[in-house]
Amino acid sequence: MAIVNEEYGAYYFDGKQPETNHSREHDLYTYTAYAGKHTVTVARGDSVIYLGQDASVAMWYAGPVVVDSEYMAVVIRGYHCGNKSMDLKQAVNLPYVNGCATRQLFPPERIGDPTFQQLTIPPFTSEQVHHIHPTTRVVYVHSGRGYSIVGQSEKTDEVELLPGMVVVLDPMSPHHFRTEGESLTVLPVHVFSSTPASMESNHPMFNGTKEV
Repeated sequence: MAIVNEEYGAYYFDGKQPETNHSREHDLYTYTAYAGKHTVTVARGDSVIYLGQDASVAMWYAGPVVVDSEYMAVVIRGYHCGNKSMDLKQAVNLPYVNGCATRQLFPPERIGDPTFQQLTIPPFTSEQVHHIHPTTRVVYVHSGRGYSIVGQSEKTDEVELLPGMVVVLDPMSPHHFRTEGESLTVLPVHVFSSTPASMESNHPMFNGTKEV
């Protein structure tokens, strides 16, 4: 069963039944996200990120290939990379915003390429200030419990995050995650645009604007 916030482009799937989510017509990059159990056919020139072995291993396979996905899969159109796998039992080891911890499961081959990450948010923590991304995020809730907050100013929507859920956040969806008495580990797929903040801010509007 899906919870949908069309206004801010946030979609929550419980993972108990098979559901799909596709890139929108106006999106710059094309993908298909799968929640729950699916047999996923990946064409030549595309690739798929998915979880296997009781959600303890992350895999990234290039097409043509057919994979059985029990939890979450993301097919990225027009991006073809070598086959990779990563053990999810390892601890996160890099500091992140607000005392959180992260690691790159699959770092970008080149600046701007897709990535797959692991993020652990301690209890009573906000993972970041409210923020946006220029491309889609597909997030698998791996363990723990927390909340996703989307919206702007005084109009926000909060959804509880539980293990097995898949969250899709459209480009420019304002959001952040937070926790209460339990930590939360999520696995976000960044559908392209894994660029440093300094590059995202190198923009004509920024460059031509001075605060007074």
